[in-house]
Amino acid sequence: MTESYELPLDELRRRIEAAGITIPEERLSMVRKLLSDALAPVRALDSRTIKTVEPAVQFSPEGGARHE
Repeated sequence: MTESYELPLDELRRRIEAAGITIPEERLSMVRKLLSDALAPVRALDSRTIKTVEPAVQFSPEGGARHE
């Protein structure tokens, strides 16, 4: 299934804000196109076909390895 996905500008603005970066308004359409193209393989992926591996990776905001 090949489906075109256009990233909404409001979502793009939220992502830019979350990343803490500044992108001029006149560049948003270019950034939206590049991000949509970059995410296309991820969106096309059927996650149901991926074998899960246990234990799941855990991330910590403090960083560093966590051993249990």
